Amino acid sequence: MEKVCSLCGGTGFVKEDSGVKLCECRFTKDDVNKLLRIPRRFWNAELDNYESENPSESEAYKEAYIFASSFDPEEGFGLTLVGPPGVGKTHLAVGVLKKIYREKGIKGIFFDTKDLIYKLKSLMEEGKTGRAIKAILNRPLIVLDDLGSERLSEWQRELISYIISYRYNNLKSTIITTNFSLSGEEKKDRKIKKLAEGIDLPKALMSERLGQSTVSRIYEMSKVVYIKGRDRRRL
Repeated sequence: MEKVCSLCGGTGFVKEDSGVKLCECRFTKDDVNKLLRIPRRFWNAELDNYESENPSESEAYKEAYIFASSFDPEEGFGLTLVGPPGVGKTHLAVGVLKKIYREKGIKGIFFDTKDLIYKLKSLMEEGKTGRAIKAILNRPLIVLDDLGSERLSEWQRELISYIISYRYNNLKSTIITTNFSLSGEEKKDRKIKKLAEGIDLPKALMSERLGQSTVSRIYEMSKVVYIKGRDRRRL
């Protein structure tokens, strides 16, 4: 005899004060990770197991939790996590994606930006971009991980600009992670040095890499959270 879930009684839904949510019995951890296309390295990432090491990281966790808890797909508002490598930006983004799916039943999709650009380029060469780009543009929630973390070619910038512009205009929520570490070339670039003087360095770098209009939309369509901390990957 099949065992009936004690939480939902087999209905698949659990009642809460604010409404109903999907019951945990509806999915396993592996199912959720595959459904949301989360990279294997981050399968265990949850908001609840994010460990803050300083006030900046604690604030980032707080903002991520609030965003996920109050998420409304009709608002088209997103979250942008900006910080150096290794402070847990992707961990938080994945945690938000999972929490929103489990509590609100909204299926977001995780995209590594470099991988996304590569795959779209391959599909373009085969003349098969139509369905793929529509899935990215019209999904109610997506994660663009590592966006603008390095300089892009003109074609890549135009592609990212198109995606951001479409989602901005059509109120589609986007979670973005990006770092502001200077590359070797950028450290020697006088133009970037001049941009950064007296200006918010992360925003200056994003504007240089993605274009000012694209960054302006990102800042308007999302809560921008800056994270400071050490690179945990180097431990």
